[in-house]
Amino acid sequence: MKRGLLVVAALIVGTVLANTLLPENGYVAISFLGRLVEMSVPTFVLLLLLALALLQGLLTLTHRSRRRASDRLLQRRARAREDLDQGLLEMAAGRWEESEVTLTRGARDAAQPAVHYLVAARAAELLGRADRRDAWLAMAREAAPDAPGPVLVMQAETHLKHGQVDAALEALQALEQLGRLGPRPLLLLARAYRQRGDFEKLRQLEPRLRDTRGVRSAQVDEIMDNLYLDMLKVAAERGGLPAVEAVWDEATRAARRRPAIVVACARALARHGRAERAAGLLEELLDDEWHEPAATLYGELEAPDPLARLRKAEGWLRARREDPALLVACARLCVRAEIYGKARSYLETSFAVKRRPETAQLLARLLEQLGDRERAIQVLTEGLAASTGRRADLAVKRGQSPFSTPRTKGR
Repeated sequence: MKRGLLVVAALIVGTVLANTLLPENGYVAISFLGRLVEMSVPTFVLLLLLALALLQGLLTLTHRSRRRASDRLLQRRARAREDLDQGLLEMAAGRWEESEVTLTRGARDAAQPAVHYLVAARAAELLGRADRRDAWLAMAREAAPDAPGPVLVMQAETHLKHGQVDAALEALQALEQLGRLGPRPLLLLARAYRQRGDFEKLRQLEPRLRDTRGVRSAQVDEIMDNLYLDMLKVAAERGGLPAVEAVWDEATRAARRRPAIVVACARALARHGRAERAAGLLEELLDDEWHEPAATLYGELEAPDPLARLRKAEGWLRARREDPALLVACARLCVRAEIYGKARSYLETSFAVKRRPETAQLLARLLEQLGDRERAIQVLTEGLAASTGRRADLAVKRGQSPFSTPRTKGR
């Protein structure tokens, strides 16, 4: 500032000296808006330099003002970043109400206010405050009008969580219209179709799911498995045998090789009197790969020719001699064929390999029918101990029955 004043003073002194000492000062005339302004050349130069100095001063003041404003903005944004970090830590610690306050107090000063509002909406959702959640989501949408994807995805998630399928589909359809239906929204769309029971649209969605990067094949397989399981369940309960067969015929080749779907279809067929057809599906599956629930169901099915079914099961048993589920299945088929001694042997072997309560019940029932009641009670006791993880102990004096009433001494 002092330097500027000295420069101006020097210019003024120089101009006065120039006008006084120079024999010829020159002449400058400026005509502007009908007026004539006359001055010497040194005076003109002085005025020109003063104008430049004034302009330089104004530019300096403007730069300083902008710099101070920028510094204040950077400070506010730094505090907003600190609030975001602190809010995330509070949220991870389960202090959701504190996190909501921390995240939103400086959100307007943040570089990305929508991030603060989205995380605050998540905190409000965890608190069960749907009103505040929706308010924060609306503010996030206003803060980032050109990037509505995160808000719409969170809306779809929360709506599905609360069973509001139509509202979730509306949000996902808005995303699809924007051309932003990525991996996560596609998975949410599949979930919405399943909750709605719209099986056909979910089947049509499979190619898109498999072609989308970021969606794992295992995820798509699980979705489609659940789809066919749901379809088979609905068909068995409402549509009858034709509906069950229609679902199986329409299933893809990959779906018909999945053990859970094969077992579900076999159960549905058996429920409607097609036990032989169900057994055939299970045999095809078990010939290719082992699946314990399929082996269990195979032994439970009605068998017009139990000996033929038993020979098939015993063929698998040659390679899996200590499989508890297959041993129980063979025992069931032996009972149907009235080969009780062999059934007892299979059940005892299965129970020895793995002490399952269900096996204990089957073995005890067979032993009781064979007249070995003492052994049946022992097996039930062992099965109960296996299910509870410990054997109960009751201290009883030697020679006294645990069920006898103790005598009381008289006076």
